[in-house]
Amino acid sequence: MAVIKNVILDWSGTLVDDFNPVLAATNAIFKEYQKPTMTADQFREKFFLPFKEFYKIYIPEVTMEELDQHYHRSFKSLENEVALLPHAREFLDYCKESGMPLFLLSTIQREHFETQGERFGVRSYFKRAYVEAFDKRKTILSLLAEYQLEPAETIFIGDMMHDVETAQFGGVVSCAVLTGYDSLTKLSSVSPDLIFRNLEQVKSHLQRHRHELPDHPPIATVGALIYNAKGEVLMIRTHKWSNLWGIPGGKIKPNEKSEDALHREVMEETALPLDTVKFEMVQDCIRPKEFYKRAHFLLLNYTARTREEKVVLNDEAEEYRWVPIEQALEMPLNTPTRNLINYVRSH
Repeated sequence: MAVIKNVILDWSGTLVDDFNPVLAATNAIFKEYQKPTMTADQFREKFFLPFKEFYKIYIPEVTMEELDQHYHRSFKSLENEVALLPHAREFLDYCKESGMPLFLLSTIQREHFETQGERFGVRSYFKRAYVEAFDKRKTILSLLAEYQLEPAETIFIGDMMHDVETAQFGGVVSCAVLTGYDSLTKLSSVSPDLIFRNLEQVKSHLQRHRHELPDHPPIATVGALIYNAKGEVLMIRTHKWSNLWGIPGGKIKPNEKSEDALHREVMEETALPLDTVKFEMVQDCIRPKEFYKRAHFLLLNYTARTREEKVVLNDEAEEYRWVPIEQALEMPLNTPTRNLINYVRSH
């Protein structure tokens, strides 16, 4: 991956939290035309961009111009509820200090952006703000051409499927954050190049990749298929592996024995003590498409047993399940985990 030199940002859900005002303004439109309103969960599940396509499903008889007027009026009365998201200002400062030009690409109306940008003191960070871009795919090519940006050196960060699709359309690096409108499941379905919880994690990633380096030697890691007393195996779902299910594990530290690393990583990720640890196989894992960034791993895979069942996940994982091994194979697994389970079953 080339060094990122240019940053394009979405506004709503990426830099600012405006979910409740947007939901309220949308429901005001539905009420105006005697349509059923949506709960927050329904809105997260059903809302998508471009706006025109969303409203065409629910209020097809009304023009976009008329809907826009109603929305603008309702949202304006709620605008003081909008807040800058955690880590947003620090991220903007980092980009500015690093000399990376910032561009805004958003559906937000210009008046709302000017009001919010002035209130938060962030308007001046942007080299240019492309607002009212209701179909961002039509705008990103103009942005890239106007400023002669190299797509491979440009990242577009957003919180919705449309942002990822826009980045892919423009040929730039697509980066999804989980601070806005679309869930991890929805975002993963369009295969962004990167997925992070928030802008702090994006900043850390950019800091690690500020200089273009040759490929590094493989990273040695350990992982275990863990059985409980019932004979069930532990499956863990993580955003780093495209929201797929896998096993706990991690990197071996310098001067650390592999089994010691396994006990440590499993304890850190699950709080489970292990016994009856058995080495099973080694896997080459070269630039796996399912992983959130380019990498080359040597995976040292084990099986193990535990007398405990209570799992305490750290912040690297989303959820866990104890399941029979046959049921595990029916789950959406990452490829190395599926390989391990098939190996264990055949041996």
